[in-house]
Amino acid sequence: MTSTDRQKAGFHGCRQLKTEPMFHRVFRAESDAVRAALTDIRARFGGAVDAGTLGRLELVLAEVMNNVAEHAGFGDQTAPARLPWIHVTVVRHDSGIACAITDDGISLPEECLAPRSMPAPDSDDLPEGGFGWCLIQGLTQSLCYYREKHRNFLAFSVPMEQA
Repeated sequence: MTSTDRQKAGFHGCRQLKTEPMFHRVFRAESDAVRAALTDIRARFGGAVDAGTLGRLELVLAEVMNNVAEHAGFGDQTAPARLPWIHVTVVRHDSGIACAITDDGISLPEECLAPRSMPAPDSDDLPEGGFGWCLIQGLTQSLCYYREKHRNFLAFSVPMEQA
C-alpha cells in the first residue's frame, strides 16, 4: 500500500468517517428541562441545516418530549408523580435528521400511532388539543415505536427541505 493509498484509507487502514452534527442528552421529563434541550438542539444544528428543517425538528421534538413530560409520569393521589428520564439523540445525515427518543415512563397508548388527519379548518367544533401526533406523523418519516421492558423507544427522521 502506497502512502497515498494509506492517506485515502485513513488511520490504520480504516476509511475516513464523515462527521456530522450530533446531540445527546439525558434529563428528567420536566418542562424546563425540555425547553433547555430544545434550545441546545437549536444551537447545535442552527448552522448545519436550513431554517425550515430546523423548525420542523424543533416542533416534532417539542411535541414528543412535552408529551412524555405531561403524560408518562407515574403516581397517584397518595404519592407524588415520578418523572421519567428522557434520553434524546439527534444526528444530521445527508437526507435529514435522525432522532431517537427513549423514556422510562408509562407505555405510549396504541391510538397515538394510528394514522391521523387534521379536522376540516371550517369545523365549528375543534377540540382544544389532540393535534400533536397528527403533526408528528405529518412532519416525520420512518416513524417507529416499540416498548421493551420498562422503556419506550421512538425513532424517526425529519427530512431536509427540498431545494
